[in-house]
Amino acid sequence: MALRKCPKCELNYIREGEQYCNVCMRAMKNGRIQAEPVAEEEETLCSECGEAPVVRGYDLCANCLREQKRQAELENAIAIDEDEEDFEDEEPDEE
Repeated sequence: MALRKCPKCELNYIREGEQYCNVCMRAMKNGRIQAEPVAEEEETLCSECGEAPVVRGYDLCANCLREQKRQAELENAIAIDEDEEDFEDEEPDEE
């Protein structure tokens, strides 16, 4: 007669052959808990830093996404400055 943790709450112990503990059974009977456990998503680490979990829908963590956005804005600003310098260097045509 071995005891194991309830697969639903993972707090209470149940006997072999029982599906859920009494607390979870009452909660399911009252409609407060779903009958099947919800599958947890596997946590994936950032592909850039390898330390923090990724933001849903991306391969990067929040810090790396911010840094990537900052770098893109910086490159965009440099490109705009270069275009303005090229425009200023051109002399207007005199008629």
